[in-house]
Amino acid sequence: MKLFFLALSLISSTIGAYAMDNFKKIEELKKLNAHVETSSKYPQVVYYKLKNGMKILIYEKKFAPVVSFTMMFKVGNVDNTNGQTGLAHLFEHMAFKGTDKIGTRDWNKEKMILEKIDEVYDEINKESKKDNRDEEKLKKLKEKAQELEKEAEKYQVREEFWKIYNELGQSQMNAFTSTDYTGYVVSLPSDRIESYFIIESDRFKNPALRDFYKERSVVLEELRMNKSDPSRISWENLLSHAFVAHPYHNPTIGWEDDVMHLTRKDAIEFYKKFYLPNNATLAIVGDVDPVKVIKLAEKYFGDWKSGTIPDQNYTKEPTQNAEKIIKVYFHSKPTLRIGFKNDGINAPDMPALIVASEILANGNTSRLYKKLVEEKKIALYVGSYHSTPGNRYPSLFIIVSAPKGNTTVEELDNEIMKEIENFANNPPTEWEIEKVINNYEMSILKDLESNLEFAQTLAYNEQILGNWKFSWDMIEKIKKVKSSDVVEAVKKYLKRSKRTAVYLLEEK
Repeated sequence: MKLFFLALSLISSTIGAYAMDNFKKIEELKKLNAHVETSSKYPQVVYYKLKNGMKILIYEKKFAPVVSFTMMFKVGNVDNTNGQTGLAHLFEHMAFKGTDKIGTRDWNKEKMILEKIDEVYDEINKESKKDNRDEEKLKKLKEKAQELEKEAEKYQVREEFWKIYNELGQSQMNAFTSTDYTGYVVSLPSDRIESYFIIESDRFKNPALRDFYKERSVVLEELRMNKSDPSRISWENLLSHAFVAHPYHNPTIGWEDDVMHLTRKDAIEFYKKFYLPNNATLAIVGDVDPVKVIKLAEKYFGDWKSGTIPDQNYTKEPTQNAEKIIKVYFHSKPTLRIGFKNDGINAPDMPALIVASEILANGNTSRLYKKLVEEKKIALYVGSYHSTPGNRYPSLFIIVSAPKGNTTVEELDNEIMKEIENFANNPPTEWEIEKVINNYEMSILKDLESNLEFAQTLAYNEQILGNWKFSWDMIEKIKKVKSSDVVEAVKKYLKRSKRTAVYLLEEK
């Protein structure tokens, strides 16, 4: 324990030296109304909020002339309306297609053609949804759409967004959509910071959404390929059966019928609703001057207009009072997924549930690994997640495993439940809880080593969990967890009436 705080202290004093030693810089930041974290409990992060509501988190590291950026929006698959599942994921793809300045030779002419393409696809959607649809009419409409798309290509500059970033020396550029959020990341040489602000402010203020229907086809192909992925099939069945009312039951990539009818107009409306500065956090970690960063943020993002974020209090999942066992037959070796309902990441007993997850099934020293993999040799592996598929709403405590040899999925499931039900008779030892605390602390220290990982942690904590300090506050809560708290959490949550189990069974 002391080793952790010593290491954190040394890293913070070296990396964030400006916060303690450079009085002039601190005074400048205060004049800008930025908050500089000075508590030894936390990394010395600079927090700044633009008038439009966009939040900036800056952590200065002078180890190498590199800086990493994470722009995170509080919008994910959970925010898609009925009939539009997969839209958050598809929009993430479109965010790489350029703007009204990047990726075009003549935006005004290109825009006119894109709008004509939208009109044709509106007609295609209407006709394709009819019970007695006219196949000949559909064929002609699709041919017309293809002709317009070829015309639009005359004004398009392919992959210009990527080319610009590659010329700037980017690394790790990517984006990801989850149930809860969408994030955009990149790392650049530290002398390219202003270039980032120029490009990204244009990207999120003026997206062109060109090639929408081509990209929709790419996603549809991805969806079809997923049908042969046993892991995805297993997860999809678990979530869709565990959640009956809350939108966590929808797959992130969307349902095929929804995706094939999404339109560019849908994406534009989605953008207007959720891609707002007051729904975003930008975390920057690396060789930066926080004063300069704040001034650049004001210069390039300050005129981005805020808006009213739609109500995100979705239908609450009703209490589950019955065990669900779903048997999926597939051309694959058998696996097991068990999801137990939890009350959400901010529930008072979540720290105890995190400890339970680690003790039960995480790592080679966990109880289920020792019992099922090493001693009884009836499982190939075992693992757990304390909160899946997200943290914005009550979620699932999940245990995953796969039977070994002649062991059946049912037998493996019974052995796991037997160990869980016997937990009260064999409460956690002080050593087991201490191990969890050490692992949690070391994972945060590991984040500090990577600019990009730490930027993602800061952005996620702030934008999704409500406070960039969340990880460090959770450590303090876990340290207060007692053995009896863990037993009570297991008894409360990991019971049969709260669980959904998916058996992926080999179809001969």
